[in-house]
Amino acid sequence: MKQNRNIPDRIETAGERALAFLCAVLALFLSLVSLLHTTLVDDVEAGEGSSGVVSIREHIESVSYLDDNFPLNLFFLALSLFLCFLIVRRVRSADPRIWSLVLFGFTFLAGLIWVLTSQTAPSEDSYTVTSAARAFAENDFSAFETKRYFQNYSFQLGYVFFNEIIIRFVRLFAPEANLLYLQVLNAFFLALIYLFLVRINALLFNDPRVTVLTVFLLAVSAAPVISCSFVYGILPGLSFASGALWFGLRYLKGGPLRYGILSAVFIALAVMIKSNFLIWLVALFLLFLFLFFKRRRFLADCGVLFLALFLSLSVQPAVKAMYEKRSGVDLGEQIPYVSWFAMGLSESDLAPGWYTPSYTIGNFERSGRDPVLAAERSRETIRERLSTFLSSPRYANNFFYQKTVSQWNDPAYQSIWNNTVRGQYADKTWPAAWVCGEGKQAVTRYMDLTVQFTFFAFAAGCILSLKKNSILSLSLPLVVLGGFLYHLIGEGKSQYILPYYILACAFAAVGAVRLIDRIRAGTKQKKPEKQE
Repeated sequence: MKQNRNIPDRIETAGERALAFLCAVLALFLSLVSLLHTTLVDDVEAGEGSSGVVSIREHIESVSYLDDNFPLNLFFLALSLFLCFLIVRRVRSADPRIWSLVLFGFTFLAGLIWVLTSQTAPSEDSYTVTSAARAFAENDFSAFETKRYFQNYSFQLGYVFFNEIIIRFVRLFAPEANLLYLQVLNAFFLALIYLFLVRINALLFNDPRVTVLTVFLLAVSAAPVISCSFVYGILPGLSFASGALWFGLRYLKGGPLRYGILSAVFIALAVMIKSNFLIWLVALFLLFLFLFFKRRRFLADCGVLFLALFLSLSVQPAVKAMYEKRSGVDLGEQIPYVSWFAMGLSESDLAPGWYTPSYTIGNFERSGRDPVLAAERSRETIRERLSTFLSSPRYANNFFYQKTVSQWNDPAYQSIWNNTVRGQYADKTWPAAWVCGEGKQAVTRYMDLTVQFTFFAFAAGCILSLKKNSILSLSLPLVVLGGFLYHLIGEGKSQYILPYYILACAFAAVGAVRLIDRIRAGTKQKKPEKQE
């Protein structure tokens, strides 16, 4: 009987150590690469495009790989760690509720200033989804008949619906002149993300130094704030996903059932806005699985998992069906998801695995818009690419290396790029004008240094977690690992990595504190004893 009682603990320990090892390998790779190279996405040989707020310069998403000064990066890394030491050395207490609210206010203000001085207007896909939301709010569904965008990409309708609700609410008070208020809401959602992450770290580690350092590392991260002007669902979706993780962890740590239900609802809202947040659903499922027998709340846990799965997997089809009923238009089948993996494993003019329409919309059209045939052709492409990788290991190594660093090693995560290539409601003013103009190189270098330290401290946290910890303490690295694996084979784009960078920032606070403690402990052991 005693051995049987230990089985749940052994399952959790085995899962924690396997997860810590995988995350440590990933984090070491990201940390080393960030010290050696930098990836830039910039507007190279750009044309001016069309006029108006919908304009976007064409053929400018150019990816460059640059070599870094390794010794200089090590110096700044040591300096950053020393700064963290100075910040936490005298911290004895920190109320996470107060600190998270302070960070919330600071982040919202910074995002608000950026949005108002950037004056960036939606364009391309972001313009399509927001303009559709404005039209749908007036029950105008002509976009379904004049364009095939939502027939091809019906998964975008979840974010359209989310925006339609907001637009209808805003119009209760006044007609909107533009969509800057959606960007202001992005600043609110980013502040909410940070609030959740501070509270998550406080819940998992109960260390005031971790709380303070989490606030500091998130506050000095520039790319998320600059991304507030990009209206595409990343930040709203991440806010709901972070809330889902927060409520899920509270439930798994013995909280009442309502936290589990809230977690299921929040993750479904995140998936509705952007389907990539299914990665978070998988992470939550794994956490529940590893603790399933230890917790012995079988009925409640199964109920929460079933609710999360049911809501998350049905929300986008439900939104699509709702719009079909309202418009009277049968949208048909969308491009099969497997086509995005065929594209992610193929070459591109931008960088390996980045967007190439021939593998998605092109394949769908050539297949007569038959999703079954399109899926089979995409699977054939995947088989051909896997055969190529197996027959040429060196090529496979170069392909996946360049694809990985093109996404994870862009310190701006296309935040500045998105603010320079899109349309404008008005001219930029300071500070956005400086960041996107003469200050771009300096700001990018600053971002590069913060990314280097983030990945270094993130790696330290994963490595120092190889000893026994609760599986829940690796919740954030688990999501980062899931994002890495997904974007290794799925569509490549550095702006999609921003959510995982934000999570890495939060866990970097844990790694920095643990590394500082390890260094101080080693220093004390080396001190010679006083001679009498």
